[in-house]
Amino acid sequence: MLNNFKQSRDQSEIKLFQTDRVWSVIRQQVFDLVDQAHARGQAQNSHLTHELESALAKHFNRAYCITTACATDALDIAVQSLQLEPNSKIAVPNYTFTATAHAIARSGNRPVAVDVLDNYCINAAAVPETKAIVSVDLFGNMCDYQALYSKNIPLIVDAAQSLESVGLDGVASANHGLLSCISFSPSKTISSWGSGGAVLTDNAELAQRCRLLRLHGKQANKNMAMAPGLNSMMSSFECAAVLVGLEYSKKWQARRQQIADFLRRESAHTAAVDNLVQHTLSKLVFQSNNRSAVVNRLNQLNVETAVHYNLLINDEHIYRNDQDFLNSIKLQSTSFTVPNQHTLTDNEVEIIAKGLK
Repeated sequence: MLNNFKQSRDQSEIKLFQTDRVWSVIRQQVFDLVDQAHARGQAQNSHLTHELESALAKHFNRAYCITTACATDALDIAVQSLQLEPNSKIAVPNYTFTATAHAIARSGNRPVAVDVLDNYCINAAAVPETKAIVSVDLFGNMCDYQALYSKNIPLIVDAAQSLESVGLDGVASANHGLLSCISFSPSKTISSWGSGGAVLTDNAELAQRCRLLRLHGKQANKNMAMAPGLNSMMSSFECAAVLVGLEYSKKWQARRQQIADFLRRESAHTAAVDNLVQHTLSKLVFQSNNRSAVVNRLNQLNVETAVHYNLLINDEHIYRNDQDFLNSIKLQSTSFTVPNQHTLTDNEVEIIAKGLK
């Protein structure tokens, strides 16, 4: 039995994402912060932006942090900052959300899908000759970074789903790579209640390029554009929401860990969860060879489920290649996601466990 969140909830469906419950906790703190910026007429690029960038850089032991309007923009900007020749091939795991490949394509380069290991992360041994790699620490699991670094090509880490993940070597997911990118979309463990992302790096030159690329390629409007950049800024409200969320991060992660441990013990099905110092548990994904029956049972218990992901990178016509994706296909046909939010009540967790037996 779990021992937290005993309060009763009048809700017919146990949802995958419960941002309404989180908002009830942080609402006043966010309003208090954002009011300080809005009272000064600062809807963007306020003191909250600089506070958030400083907090993230310190949290992930990075020299520089550049916030962006979303994680896809962060990835786009990070790839552009490498200044590769146009149409360069960049490796990306086949098992990930399409946005990762889109960011590579938007930057004028070619995504090359690569099969994954059993933990849903890119198989470094299968990476063909490419100019760079965009790895993804999916569901909070972490890549084999020693193998990726041995490729001796630029590595960008998509840490959108691994904000709290820390490897056995004590290195955080977002601390890996020449650049790393994080996300604050509503489905993430720390949400902006809008959108938002960031690029992290220790390289001063790359950081400066990223700053220019996020705002029309300019240091300021009066300056000459150095590149055709984006207009990619987080609002003061979004920055405030993330700043408050970061205060609760450890507590929320500990609750997700407690829930995941309980569900994995009670479940008849396997979940690929890496052994880490700390695991984000952004999504709790199980596998079953009889997935439809398990999902139907959970749905009958009013538990919302999802398949992450129905479409993989090589399923998209615009990114298709002739490599083998045997492991991706196996995982795609067996994987399903159950709720694992820190806001779940003990009763709700026990209902999910019943459906997983």
